[in-house]
Amino acid sequence: MSEQHFKSGFAVLAGLPNAGKSTLLNQLAGGLLSAVTHKPQTTRQNILAISQGDNYQVVYVDTPGFLIPKYKLQQTMSDCVDRAVREDADVVLFMVDATADFADNEKLIAKLKTLFCPIFLVLNKVDLVQDHTVLEALETCAKDQLPIQKTFLISAAKGTGLEPLKQAVVDAMPNSPAYFPPDQWTDRWERFYAAEFIREQIFLLYQQEIPYSTYVEIEKFAENLGPKNFIRANIHVERESQKPILIGKGGSMIAKLRERSQKRIEEFLGKKFRVELNVVVSPDWRNSKTFLEQFGYIDKDPREV
Repeated sequence: MSEQHFKSGFAVLAGLPNAGKSTLLNQLAGGLLSAVTHKPQTTRQNILAISQGDNYQVVYVDTPGFLIPKYKLQQTMSDCVDRAVREDADVVLFMVDATADFADNEKLIAKLKTLFCPIFLVLNKVDLVQDHTVLEALETCAKDQLPIQKTFLISAAKGTGLEPLKQAVVDAMPNSPAYFPPDQWTDRWERFYAAEFIREQIFLLYQQEIPYSTYVEIEKFAENLGPKNFIRANIHVERESQKPILIGKGGSMIAKLRERSQKRIEEFLGKKFRVELNVVVSPDWRNSKTFLEQFGYIDKDPREV
C-alpha cells in the first residue's frame, strides 16, 4: 500500500465524566484497554488505542472527562483534554450522554468552538431513551452551537451503532503513513495497565472520597519467574484516616482488592501474576507539585533537575 493511499491520524474522544468515552474506546480497540467504572473521573490521563486496517491506522485517544478543576490533579486532567483536542486531533468525537442534561456541556462546547478539525457528535446510551424526539432535540441543540459534521447514535455498553462511526472516522483521516508499527495496540507499557486496573478495582470496591484520593505506583513488575510472575504496588492515599478504610477489618478489603486486581491483570496480560499491595500515606498528593511530578501527571521542570 503506497503512502499516498494510506490514511492515518488521531480521533480524540471528548466529553463530560461518565459520557462513556472509556467504554467506547474499549469497544473500538477490541479489548479492555481503558479502566471503566460507574464513577466519574476514573480516567486521569490520555490513553491511546490503535485500530489497524489494510489501508488505514486510526489512533483513538481517550481523554479524562472534562471538568472545572478544583485541585492540581484535576488541572492536569484538564490539560490532557486541552492537548489532545488542540494538538493531536484530526477529528474530535464529542460524546454526549443522551440521558443527561445537555446544558452541562456548556464549558466543553466553548472549548470545542475554537477547533478547526471536524467534529462528530456521538450520542451515547440511546438504548435508554424511549422518546426519539429527545435525540433529535439534542442533535439540534449541538448543531446550533458547533459545526457538527456527522451525528451517530450509539450504545457503547452494548456495542451498537459503532460500524458507521468507525468508517466515518477512517474516512476523516488524512493521507499519511502510519504513526505506530502494525502490530502495536497502544502506546502504554504493561506496568501502566497493571496500575490502571488496580485503580479501577479501587473505584469499584470503595465509596465516597477513597477512590479519588488514591494513586497506584507499580514498585516492581517482574516477568518470566516460572509459573507466576510478580507485581508489587504501592497504593498512595492522602490521609492516615484513609489507610485503615482501604485495608479493611483484618485486611479483608485489601485482600479482596488484591484478588480482583490480580484477576483483571491476568485477563489482560494473558499470564499468571502474584500481586502484592501496600498502602502508603502521601499527604495531600493531589495538590502537591512534587508528588504530581513524581507520579508522572506533570513534567518535571528541567531547571529543577
